[in-house]
Amino acid sequence: MVTAAEIIEHIEKYAPKELAIPGDNIGIQVCGSKNSKINKIGIALDPSLSVIEKALENNIDFLFTHHPIMKDPVRTFQGPLYEKLKILMCNNIVLYSAHTNLDICKDGLNDELAKLFNLKDVNNLYENGLGRLGTFNGSFEDIISITQQNICKSPEIVFCNNLTSREKNGLKVAVLSGYGLSQKSIEYVSKVADVYISGDLTHHSKILAEESNLCVIDGTHYGTEVYGLKKFMDKLKELDCTVISLDF
Repeated sequence: MVTAAEIIEHIEKYAPKELAIPGDNIGIQVCGSKNSKINKIGIALDPSLSVIEKALENNIDFLFTHHPIMKDPVRTFQGPLYEKLKILMCNNIVLYSAHTNLDICKDGLNDELAKLFNLKDVNNLYENGLGRLGTFNGSFEDIISITQQNICKSPEIVFCNNLTSREKNGLKVAVLSGYGLSQKSIEYVSKVADVYISGDLTHHSKILAEESNLCVIDGTHYGTEVYGLKKFMDKLKELDCTVISLDF
């Protein structure tokens, strides 16, 4: 058995809070006491109502999620948010989130994507540490196969015209866990990569990718984040308590 404080210390050893993007709502979300004794940890991508209800059903004492329970300022507590907070607080369930710090950290969500695709000469995609950029020594079909087997069975793909000719020297591949397929990001990545794997492709982003001759693979927000979160679950299992997944 461990305390909530010991679990938090363990998480932050791997995903230091100072790595997070400024303004990101990370760390303790709900906690009565960090001295609480923890028997069972639940891990999930989202602190959704269904996940929190499942945490209660499974006697979870500490819920670890990637996404925080609140992203924007909240003026009233009602509806699903009220129900979620009520369950957590009335049942003394600690909720803790590691968001962009877990995306950025060593062996975090983006590093795991880079390792999945066996990228070489890997660097950060952005100066703030988000995303990874490296060389893939293989065919585009190999990239699709890896994506389908590990991230998303039916990814949405935007092809570019001269991808085959670029394979000779190794494809420059960018990965970014979660929401990365914005127009602004596609405009930037098209200047440094041949293939961009991320999530949440929109209609206008798809058009821009086509016009920019950038091959885009939408592995979905969920798929590109859960892959690394499953790996992080192994780190939580180093603790002296039971760990179970709640939404993957």
